[in-house]
Amino acid sequence: MPSLLEITDYVNNSAKAHKLMKIIHTIDDCNANDFNYVISELLQKMGYSTQIIDGKNDKGVDIIGFVGNQREIAVQCKAWNPKRNTEQVSKECVQSFKGATMNEYQYALFFTTHYFTMPALEVADDFLILIDRKKLFILLAKYFPEAFANSYYQYSIAELNSCKACHNGKLLKLYSRNSRIYYWCENCGNVDFNFQPKS
Repeated sequence: MPSLLEITDYVNNSAKAHKLMKIIHTIDDCNANDFNYVISELLQKMGYSTQIIDGKNDKGVDIIGFVGNQREIAVQCKAWNPKRNTEQVSKECVQSFKGATMNEYQYALFFTTHYFTMPALEVADDFLILIDRKKLFILLAKYFPEAFANSYYQYSIAELNSCKACHNGKLLKLYSRNSRIYYWCENCGNVDFNFQPKS
């Protein structure tokens, strides 16, 4: 029989996984706090302890990554939707972050859901690592494969009809017979049919 601690851990981990999956699924529209949360969780998966410190006088540092008690990395996060924001992360923004953190940390990481300008990319070196949209998605797929796969799965079936029985699942074509197309709900398993229009 599971202990109360095991049950609590399971509930907390399930809630954490659900929150993470939800943010990853809507990463283009997430706010700064949600993006910081995802990056903090990513760094923890990579072996760091983290502290989110986003606020005034933070020198552009949103997250600090620790190894033991040592401050190892400074992290800046920019959640910019490339569908709405035409401006890429500039050289000035990257240089400012690098200059503010260079003497206090071993490394600086700059994450964005968008892209960096070519001049900004030239600022990167052994100290400053720039992680753009493509690299971010590679890291999310590597460290959160289930959440990433589920997000892609939900995105890929967004155009399918919703189940009338459970209102949660999507209807997938099962088979057709006698001018009827039978659909199966991927959530509740309900089977329904529609008449196929005659041509």
